[in-house]
Amino acid sequence: MSVKSELRKSLKIKRHSITDKTYKDDTICNRLLHSEWYKKADTVLCYAALDDEINMDRVITQALSDHKKVALPVCIDDMGHMEFYYINSLEDIKIASFSVREPDATESIKVNDFTNSICIVPAIAYDVSGFRLGYGKGYYDRFLSNYISLSIGLCYNELLVDKLPADEFDLPVNSIITQNGIILM
Repeated sequence: MSVKSELRKSLKIKRHSITDKTYKDDTICNRLLHSEWYKKADTVLCYAALDDEINMDRVITQALSDHKKVALPVCIDDMGHMEFYYINSLEDIKIASFSVREPDATESIKVNDFTNSICIVPAIAYDVSGFRLGYGKGYYDRFLSNYISLSIGLCYNELLVDKLPADEFDLPVNSIITQNGIILM
């Protein structure tokens, strides 16, 4: 088993044991929602969280209430390609491949212009240089390789490590928000 696979396994177990999850989720989301990045963005590229990830429903709802465009990713193949689609409410999100919640690409509008957007990037863990340990399919690395706006990682402080293994195609985020603060790269 590879180093990343072993790390994924151990850090997923650690993430399942996060205490005070609701409080930490609220703190992290508040930091994001009060950031200048969020306030200045017209579009928020978000994700619908898995049960043990930081719950993003509040961010999605608030961004829609703030009249921002909100888009979520749709995995379009098994080769690591994804596209973002706009949503109008949480009800536009359905269970899709890999048991993740996604908008229905047949009923939503695809994002073609990422001007003045921020991208909230999911991960199992981050390191202090902005590199992430994702789920191993490369969806976000492929997307971020062509994305020129701000990318933000949300992470429990317990899952922020000094250094993660990174390959040449792994791309760091521009900043990380934890319940303890904001780290700029």
